[in-house]
Amino acid sequence: MPFIMGTRSLTQLDQAARRAAGQRVEGRHAGSHARAVPTTPYATFATTDRARRMLRRVLGLRRWVAIASEADQLHFLAEGAIGQAIRLRISDGESRREFLAAYDRDQRFTLSLIAPCSHCAADVPTVCVHSLADYGAWLNNARDLAESPHYRTSLAHRGDCPVPHQLPGTRPRR
Repeated sequence: MPFIMGTRSLTQLDQAARRAAGQRVEGRHAGSHARAVPTTPYATFATTDRARRMLRRVLGLRRWVAIASEADQLHFLAEGAIGQAIRLRISDGESRREFLAAYDRDQRFTLSLIAPCSHCAADVPTVCVHSLADYGAWLNNARDLAESPHYRTSLAHRGDCPVPHQLPGTRPRR
C-alpha cells in the first residue's frame, strides 16, 4: 500500500517552497538570476511515469510520496494533439495540490499548477512551475510567475469568464 502523505508533510512541502521562493528573491537582490530551466524541446515522450518523475524532481518529493495521476479530460497533451494531458495530484487526505503535465507551444514538457481562476473560480492551469521556488512564489501570491501555456485556452473556464477571450499580457475587463 503506498504511503499517503500526512498533513504535516504537505505543510512541510509548502513551508519549504516558501523558503525557496524567499531565497530566490534574496538571490535576485544580490545579483543572482539563477532559475530552473524547463526540459528541452522534444527531449522526452510524455508518459505518466515521466510526469511523476518531473514533479518529484521539481518539488523535491521523496519516492515514498504518493502521486496520483490520470488523463485530464479537458486539456490536450499538446496543441493539435489527440492525446490527453496528465493530471497529477499530491494529497494529505484533507487538502490537495494538482498539476497539469503537457507540452507548451515550444514542445517543452511542462508542469502547470491547477488552481482557481481569479475571474471565474474554475480550477484551471494557472502558472508554470519549474522549481520549488516557483511553487513557493505562487503560495506567496507573487505576480511575476510565468502564465501556464494552457491558462487562456482551458476548457475548464466557466462560460462567462473573460480570460479565454483576452490576449496574453492584457487584463480582462470587469
